[in-house]
Formats: sequence, C-alpha cells, structure tokens
Amino acid sequence: MSITTLVLQHADAFAQHMPAVQQAVLDVAIQGKATLKDASNNFVVLASDTAITVEQFRQKLGTVTQETQIGWLANAGKYFIGIFQKGGEVFVGFVTGIIPTLVVLMTAFYALTGMVGEERVHGIARSAGKTALTRYTILPVLSVFFLTNPMCYTFGSFLEEKHKPAFYDAAVSYVHPPLGLFPHVNPGEYFVWGGVLVALLELEKKGTVATGYHVQVAIWYAIVGLVVILFKGILTERITAIMARRQGIEL
Repeated sequence: MSITTLVLQHADAFAQHMPAVQQAVLDVAIQGKATLKDASNNFVVLASDTAITVEQFRQKLGTVTQETQIGWLANAGKYFIGIFQKGGEVFVGFVTGIIPTLVVLMTAFYALTGMVGEERVHGIARSAGKTALTRYTILPVLSVFFLTNPMCYTFGSFLEEKHKPAFYDAAVSYVHPPLGLFPHVNPGEYFVWGGVLVALLELEKKGTVATGYHVQVAIWYAIVGLVVILFKGILTERITAIMARRQGIEL
C-alpha cells in the first residue's frame, strides 16, 4: 500500500469524525463561558453599581466567594503574621500610653533629685546603711527610686566592703518589683511588668477580675519584693562572711 493511499484513508476517517469533534469543542466552550460568567458575577455587580460608598463596597466584597487553593499554607501565613500584628498593637499602645508617661516621670524624678541635692541624698544613704534592716530595704529603695537602673548600684559606695555584695544583691533584685508603680526606675525592662499588665487589663475588660485589680497587684508586687530583698541581703551578707573567712580575707 502506497503512502498516498494511507493518507487518503486517514483523511477520510478524520472527515467522518469531524462533526463529533466540532460538537465536543463547542460544548467545552459553552461550559467555560458559563463558569466564567458565574465566577465574575459578583464582581460585575460590584463594578456596575455606581451609587455605592467605600464601606458598602467593602461589605459586598466580603461576600464574594473565593477559593483557597492551598488553605493550610494560607492559614499558617495568616496566623504567623497575626502574631506580629498583635505585637505591633501592643507597641502602639506603649507609644501612646506608657512611653510619654515614662519620659515625664523620669524628668520629674531627676528634677526632684536635683532640688533635694545630691549631698543630702547621699547623707540619707549613709544613714540607711548602718543597720541590716534599713541597709537592705530603705537603701535599695532610695537608690532605685532616685538613681534608677543601673546607677542605683553606686549607693553601695557608702557601705563597708563586707556589705557591698549583699547590697548589690538587694538592689538588683528590686529593679523590677516597683515597675507597676514607678516605671521610671527601670524603663529598659518595663516589658517584665508590661506583659503581666496587658493580661490583667484584658481580664478586667472581660469582667474576670475586678476593675483596678492591676493596681492591687502592682502594690503587692512592690511589697513582696521589699520582703524578698531583705532576706536576700541578710543571706548574702552571711554567705560573703563565710567565704571571706574560708579564704582568709579581711573585709
């Protein structure tokens, strides 16, 4: 059989099936057109509505049906960025709330220290360092309150060498407890109290705890911190004495 004969036979078969092929192509075109019309119907309605406000457009747009091809990945991305969005909201709250207050507080207390006079403040510090009770309560409170972190540790210069380690232990342990009442004492680490405060305010908003409960927590935080630094100061003083004696050091 020649090549010409084979070509003629295939051409004849193709001509016989041509109507079926044409009908199939036509059916696909009709179905595609219908699908496209349904998918764009909501958008056509939105686009054709000329008397619509921005808010109405946003509400209508929210009703448009959308399909997520890879839903799990889209949800993961949404929750991931949501964490940072929530952090941004907290940061904005700090910028409009605590930071201006903090700047004013720092300015006020530095001005108060200047008006009282550094010599008088130092004189009070020397007097407070004479007994263990005042040395590990009043002295750390004064140093943290007036000088703030990290300058508060300089008050240890008024003490004997054997008392300096214990004073440092007490002072460094009290740069967080008063943050709820006096955030100026340690602004760089306000997030320690800020995280607790955000949770407490949310509980107050929901009615889980009484309104103003965060103030009570802040007061008790400062009081408990005061008791803790007293015991830490006395204990560290004893440990310092024992270690100095073992190593034959005179303090």
